[in-house]
Amino acid sequence: MSGVRVDVDDTPVVVEHDGSPLDGVVDLPGGKHAFAHVLASAAVSDEVELENVPANGDALALIDALRFVFVHVEHDRAAKRLRLASPLPPGIAEWPSELMARSRNLFCLLPATLHHRGRLRFGGAPVGCEIGVRPTDWYLRTMERFGAEATEEGGIVDLRWRRRHPAQLHFDYPTMTGTVIALAAAAAVPGVSEIVGGTAEPSCWEQGEAMTANGRTVERSERMTVAQGALGHFRWRLGPDRIHAATLLTAGLLTRGRVTVRFERPLRMPRFLEFCDRIGANAVEHPNALTIAHPRDHALRATNLVAGSEPLFSSDWAPFAALLLACRVEGRSTVDDEAFVDRFQFLERLRPAGLRHASVAHTRRGNRDVAVATLDGDPDTRLQGRAFADTPDIRGSAAVLLSALVANGPCSIPRARHLLRGYDDLPGQLRRLGVRTALREKSA
Repeated sequence: MSGVRVDVDDTPVVVEHDGSPLDGVVDLPGGKHAFAHVLASAAVSDEVELENVPANGDALALIDALRFVFVHVEHDRAAKRLRLASPLPPGIAEWPSELMARSRNLFCLLPATLHHRGRLRFGGAPVGCEIGVRPTDWYLRTMERFGAEATEEGGIVDLRWRRRHPAQLHFDYPTMTGTVIALAAAAAVPGVSEIVGGTAEPSCWEQGEAMTANGRTVERSERMTVAQGALGHFRWRLGPDRIHAATLLTAGLLTRGRVTVRFERPLRMPRFLEFCDRIGANAVEHPNALTIAHPRDHALRATNLVAGSEPLFSSDWAPFAALLLACRVEGRSTVDDEAFVDRFQFLERLRPAGLRHASVAHTRRGNRDVAVATLDGDPDTRLQGRAFADTPDIRGSAAVLLSALVANGPCSIPRARHLLRGYDDLPGQLRRLGVRTALREKSA
């Protein structure tokens, strides 16, 4: 966008739709999670080539962080390609506060940064979505299991990696980022490492597949084992963005339409397909495409859903499921989220627009807080077009944006920051499906 600056802090996005069914095909970008997770291990190598690289705000933050690790960081946005070469010599890498404010996924680069530079300093914790307590000490402790040393003084975290060795880890909760860090750290040390209790998130499967294809075999059973070996010139083409897919497929169902998403590598969203089957949506799978359609002659069915860390229904999909169950389903449904207690905060933002048949409560199960959304579905819901209050997370912001598809006038959200962090041109893809959208850019 030559000559145009998009201010991710206060750029508004406006959406308007006439209510007609969406019917179209969209090609999915490379996955936001797949990029961060594969990159975590790839950047341990001295030379990297990744293809199908997304250009969302989180990805761009990670690419900028790699400039503290490599001499050559070449990102071709048009070709969706990233090349890394010539690691910087050992020394102190320092993440500035501006970078820390852009992506929580910076944690994924702890192993690679320490592997090449030996030492990393940063203040506070990387900033991401505000969806509840998100511990950071897990990730530092994971690095310590591989021999890293972490100290904190005056709010500054200082990490060194002088004694490197394989590790055997057991996670009490299947932390996604913890698993990513453990796999990447295992790729950087000699010997065999084992991970028990890691996540079943498919982007972590892809991380393991990419490691295996490039010299460090990852075997999966009840535990993950990273075998002896060394990563060579790391090459990989990233798989599709599953959350982006769920967002667009939900848009089709909200308008009683039919949307197809296309992809090159497996999409891997069986729990989402199970959910669609339970509510009565029609799914047709092809080798490189997935179509989800609203039934022609009846409303979607109510259901109860438990979301969290996979293999549960992904917490990232929970806002879209809740929006569908509230606005296109007949009867009462519930969605529990066992991962993030503020996952459903977007529902409160929709209350002034007329979504009053949804409520959120919190309970405790075992040693975890759980958010429970109760949705008394009305398949003929029609919201009022309005300017919504900011929602401080990516998927909640996207759900508010999608609510415009069941509104009687234009809707806007005040800041596109979170949408730009998590999506590679979601407004543009909605436009290609027939929705009127505008991302109000500011001249430089």
